[in-house]
Amino acid sequence: MLDKLLLLTLALIIGHQIDAAYWHEWDMFALPGGIQLFELINVILFVPLLAAFSAAMRRSADGYRCAQLIGAVGLIIGPIHAGFALAGFEQFQLPVSIALIIAPSICGAFLLGVASRHKYEFGTASGTTNA
Repeated sequence: MLDKLLLLTLALIIGHQIDAAYWHEWDMFALPGGIQLFELINVILFVPLLAAFSAAMRRSADGYRCAQLIGAVGLIIGPIHAGFALAGFEQFQLPVSIALIIAPSICGAFLLGVASRHKYEFGTASGTTNA
């Protein structure tokens, strides 16, 4: 279950970022540089997310924190875009766009809970390894 949630949450985060490019999300964040900076930021952000995914899947010593990171990133998508909606932005109104906001938030929340229940698999429940 943990591996599936890790994969699904990360895939939904990536899907949302693809959709965010369609909706010109850089304008919502008031990023200078338009799509160019947005793309650069996404590459920079996805390097640690992909590394976190790998560490969590391998159940490495820092894998639990990595699973938490992916869960937290998925979870935060919903509140950020709720804030955009409250601020009057009208992007992300298509059904799949809405789903790509809600789904990573739900999966991220579940991932945080499931990772917590499987913390022992990472060998860091008490700050020590299972060696």
